[in-house]
Amino acid sequence: MPRSERLTSAADFQAVFQRGARVERPSVLIVWRGARGRRQAGFAVSRQIQGAARRNRARRRLREAYRVSRRALPQGVQLVVVARPRVEVAPYTQILQDMREALEVVAKRCRQSGGA
Repeated sequence: MPRSERLTSAADFQAVFQRGARVERPSVLIVWRGARGRRQAGFAVSRQIQGAARRNRARRRLREAYRVSRRALPQGVQLVVVARPRVEVAPYTQILQDMREALEVVAKRCRQSGGA
C-alpha cells in the first residue's frame, strides 16, 4: 500500500473514530468518514489479542485483505480497520470475505450520501 494511502497520525485516527460511521463484521470493524483527497486507511489491533507477534500477524492479514479489496472504495474516504478477536482464529478466506462485504457497504453509503 503506498505511503500516501496510509493513515498515520494519531490526529487522523482520532478524527475518524470521533466523526466516523461504523460497519461491523465478525472478524473486522471498519470506522470510516468522507474526506477530501485520496483514499486512506489505518489499521488497529487491540491488546485483547495478546502477544506482539499475534497482533502483528492479525495486522498483516487485515492489511492484505484490504489491499486486495480496496478498489471497491471511492477516493476521498478515510477509514480505520480494527481487528476483532475472531481475526486470530478465522481462516484468511473468511477475513477476506468480511473485508469485502464491509468495504462494499462503505462504498454504497458513500454513493448514497453523494460521494465521500
